[in-house]
Amino acid sequence: MFFTLGLKELPFEQDTRQIIYVEGAYDEEVNRLIQENYLDIREYFYSCGYEFCYIPLMKQDLCKNGSLQYAAPYAKEGNLGALDDNFLLQYMVHPENREKIPPSLLYYDSNCRNEQYSEAICQYRGISISASSFDEDVRLKGVLLDILNEIEKNSHNIMFCERDDDTIRFSIAKEDAPLSADETFDRESTQLLEEIKERIEKLKQKGIGAYVLKTLIMDEKVELSRLHITSDYRIFLPDFNNIEITMTPLPKAVFLLFLKHPEGIMFSYLPDYREELMDIYRKVKGPFFNRFAAKRSIEDVTDPLSNSINEKCSRIREAFISQFDERLARYYFVRGARGEAKKIALPRELVVFT
Repeated sequence: MFFTLGLKELPFEQDTRQIIYVEGAYDEEVNRLIQENYLDIREYFYSCGYEFCYIPLMKQDLCKNGSLQYAAPYAKEGNLGALDDNFLLQYMVHPENREKIPPSLLYYDSNCRNEQYSEAICQYRGISISASSFDEDVRLKGVLLDILNEIEKNSHNIMFCERDDDTIRFSIAKEDAPLSADETFDRESTQLLEEIKERIEKLKQKGIGAYVLKTLIMDEKVELSRLHITSDYRIFLPDFNNIEITMTPLPKAVFLLFLKHPEGIMFSYLPDYREELMDIYRKVKGPFFNRFAAKRSIEDVTDPLSNSINEKCSRIREAFISQFDERLARYYFVRGARGEAKKIALPRELVVFT
């Protein structure tokens, strides 16, 4: 049975690629069968480009896939908030009909229109399921296929594509006067390697998943982690599950240089820090340091007209945001507006050298 469900004031952005299980009253048998077949259901929908959202197991999924640690590396599992497994139906336009909702799979159809609802109401399409849907593997897949066929039939003009608003592709400007490192800092610092961007996209939650994640961590006190630099220049965040931040030697040396200067450094003054950076780079490289080979690299990275410093700052940024969300990571990488000193915002009392 297919039906339309009106929901209002939802606390998350609707996602046409999510299929959500709901029920007006708890059905023990259907829930048991979903849990027994959960991996198969999830994999089937995933192979067709959809995400199966079964709220009772979403907390477990968020922990397993790394999304929880990425969003809140400070979170302790025992302190996570609670979530009503069937909270979605509290947003029904007609809550008096809640108990009439059978065990169902919902999907958001942006093309679905019903004259009884205003444009402010989110309209979901639903298909009811029952224990008989799980009698045989063939029958289960048949039900899932019916759902997908219904979605495609009613949403045939929806384009499923990834947003790339924040993607900046690097290109070399062909201009008579080359831009300085300071002028291109923002562009270069927001460029991500494709593999890093892909990993981050997989960890970030959308739609109902984002709301579940936010609910789980809303009571957690957000604190920055100490930054621990070991004697051999490894970098750890002990209060974020002791995450290790890895970088190649030159970006790491640049990071340590800015860490030593909480007041920040103007890119135009980088040549003044050339010897200091060389000394840091020598310590980071250790026995593999070659002063002759290093001289060229240090000169490039401290040249205000070179793009090298932007590339190194981008690598520093990538090293942190590949591990946890940017709302926290921004305190650890080099930032600064054009024409201003670039600096690392982390309070230096959180920096520990051993």
